[in-house]
Amino acid sequence: SDLSRPYCSFVLSLPTMSSPRPKRGEVDAGEWKHIQQKTFTRWCNQNLKSRDMHVDDLETDLSDGIRLLNLLEILSKKSVGSFNKKVRVVQQKHENCEKGIKFIQSEGMKLVNIGAADIVEGNLKLILGIVWTLILHYQISGLPRFGSDDDSGGDGGGGGADSSLSPKQLLLRWIQSKLPDRGVKNFTSDWNSGINVAALVEAVAPGLCPEWSRMDESTALENATLAMTRAEEWLGVPQVLHPQDLINPKIDDLSVMTYLSYFPEAKPKEGMPAFGTPKAGGKKRRKKKKKSKEKKKKDEKDSKESGKSSSSSSSSS
Repeated sequence: SDLSRPYCSFVLSLPTMSSPRPKRGEVDAGEWKHIQQKTFTRWCNQNLKSRDMHVDDLETDLSDGIRLLNLLEILSKKSVGSFNKKVRVVQQKHENCEKGIKFIQSEGMKLVNIGAADIVEGNLKLILGIVWTLILHYQISGLPRFGSDDDSGGDGGGGGADSSLSPKQLLLRWIQSKLPDRGVKNFTSDWNSGINVAALVEAVAPGLCPEWSRMDESTALENATLAMTRAEEWLGVPQVLHPQDLINPKIDDLSVMTYLSYFPEAKPKEGMPAFGTPKAGGKKRRKKKKKSKEKKKKDEKDSKESGKSSSSSSSSS
């Protein structure tokens, strides 16, 4: 889908739980939607933790508007104005949610046919649409133009980027600049083996995940877990998407984009260890070391035999 178009049309075209998702064959809509709900919930919590707030269920926990308005203030770094911080009646829920929708629109995001009642009543499809609007606007579109600085991929990373490219295309172009030999073309099946995320971790922080070149597709969960754990620990990339969801063939592109959008600004933490070097010639060095040990053993053996021979000669004389 073209993620550059107003999100209102994207939201309205989201499949229902009972209908098949476009262009995904036999993918069950319920499963990818469940993964998306978990990912978007973690993304909200990643931001809300600065105010000691938490969302367990997007369908119900935004209904009073309090967490939504706090999230908007955190993301925009602006005040939304006064609102009902202690909700006692349904009318106050509507007032808060209406304020949230108007604030979103004032920030330049378009929402059509989405009202306060949809949030208050827990319309999950539209709530997911609102959260994606925020992710796209603040998390993805808000990133620096990929490739505009020295360490984001150079000319191949979208430097002097074409303003006609959508945020999705720009993110994909940046990833392709980091992984030129991996042939990454999408945000779904190309990530199921866990190898590409490991390769991306290594590209962003050389020495952090050199094992990627020896990974096998048959160990997808192990691959993804290793890479994503190191990315979280040493690059500060939160696991808003979990390894078992990344390798799921029914994963949706919005969830993968949300996770990968943390990488362009990720920087290695001080004290990051090197987990090995995938340098050519490593085998030669190991063989040389082995030969050196064998030679040392041979010399020791020859020395012992020489000592015995000398002792025997002395006895004879």
